[in-house]
This record gives sequence, structure tokens and C-alpha cells, in this order.
Amino acid sequence: MLATVNPMKTKIFKFILPLLVLKSLLFGCATAKSRNYDIKEMTIGSDFQVKLNKYAADTSTKKALIILPPTGGTNFIDRSYARRFSNEGYDVYLVEEWSGMNEQSTDLELHQRLYSGAQRAVSLVINEIKSPYIGLLGTSVGALHGAVSAGMQDRLNSVFIITGGAPIAEIIITSDQKAMQELKKARQQRYGFKNDTEYRAALDKAFTLEPLAMSQHTNKALGMAIATEDETVPTKTQNQLQAFWKPQKVISYSSDHFWGIIKTWWSTEGEIVEFFEKNAR
Repeated sequence: MLATVNPMKTKIFKFILPLLVLKSLLFGCATAKSRNYDIKEMTIGSDFQVKLNKYAADTSTKKALIILPPTGGTNFIDRSYARRFSNEGYDVYLVEEWSGMNEQSTDLELHQRLYSGAQRAVSLVINEIKSPYIGLLGTSVGALHGAVSAGMQDRLNSVFIITGGAPIAEIIITSDQKAMQELKKARQQRYGFKNDTEYRAALDKAFTLEPLAMSQHTNKALGMAIATEDETVPTKTQNQLQAFWKPQKVISYSSDHFWGIIKTWWSTEGEIVEFFEKNAR
């Protein structure tokens, strides 16, 4: 959900991939001998499981960061963030997947199950962390889960999201992502919705984890990266979440969803690190 790339963007992505890999090689990657962290694959939980990679800092640390990636699982950008923060002395928990995260259904309660599952996964990861300071970094659908986490997870100290917005129900209805558009058509046929207003009213009854209805974000340091031409997580919803959160740090790019994610990582990774460092001190 919310990270599908169309064929044209895939071609563009392949064109710029060498530059992106070069950045990782120059600034992120490290040999086993030179890096300041160890990577460990982990599966936590029993009936409900979370798979992740822990980038453990070599030195004793009081800082931890949870990374929630976009749809499709982790990619080299997420791993770049993990390496960068680990080299800054963080224990990083890069979440790969959790039970039920890829469920597909046309019933309206689907989103409640998906977002509840994500919070259960975040809670399990938090329970693994002994550090007094815990940050969370989320991208795309990971940013939507991060927005919910900011309102639900007491132990989080700082949350930074990249191209996330609210209300989530509005994003589900208005996103240009192919999967959301197909789901919308399927639900119109199943439930007989005549317009978006009827669809929204039904979603609002079935989904209770809207970030705009939560208040625990007020005791956290918050940051956002906004794409001003986004139609996947529509810019309007990003601005609405910004107005509600009043975040301490805002980065903005004149980009669509895809390029907003790329530009944020390429140009302002250091600013994101500083955001968490400032609030960890």
C-alpha cells in the first residue's frame, strides 16, 4: 500500500540507481571491519511475529531508533538510514514484516486490522528496547503507521515521518495508488457506495485509529518531510497532519510521492539525524 511505482518511474529509477548506490557506497556502506555496528536478523513474538534486522552499535548506547519502511519491505534507502544512525551510536531496529501485514480484502474492517497489527508490531519491538530514548522513522505507509504510533506508543520520544498524512480514511479514498483505486471500485460494487461521502462515512465507522483523533503526540518531538505535489499520500493530508501536529521540524520538496522520498533521503538525511540527535541530548 502507498509505495507502488508506475512503469515510467521504474525506468527513471533505473536511470538514477547508479547515483543512489554511489551515495550509499560513499556515505553509508562499511566493511565488517570498519563499521561501528553489527547486524543481526531477529524474529520476535510467538503467535504474532515480527521480523527485523537489528543494527547494534558496538559501544554501549542509550539511543534506539525503529524504522518502518514503505510497502514491499525494506530497501536500500531504509538500510542507508539504519547504517547512518548506527554509526551515530544508535541501536537501530529495521522492521521487515509482521504477521498479517500483507492481508488483502474488500471488507471495510481491513484497515483496522492492518493498522492494529502494525501497532502490535511496534509494541513488540519497543519491548525489546532497553534504551531510555526511542525514536521512530517511517516512510510512506511506514509514515502512516508512524503517525498512529505517535498517538499511541507512550515510550516513543521522537517521531519523524516522510510523506505521511491524515486522516488515513481520506488517503485511502483519494490516493492515486493503483491498489487503492482498485479497492475503491471493488467496495463500490460490494457496498453500493454512490459517492466518496458515503464511502468515507463507512470507513470512519470501521476505522478508529485516526492520528487526528489522538493526543499522545503532544509529549513527543515530531518531524515531517512533505512532498508538495503528492497524489499518493495527497499533499492536502500531509498539510492537515502538519497543522494538527505542529511539528518542530518540517522539510518540504516540490515533488510527487516517489521523488519526495528520494529527495528527502538524498539531500536531508543529515537533517533527519540531527533532529533525532537534538532530541536525544
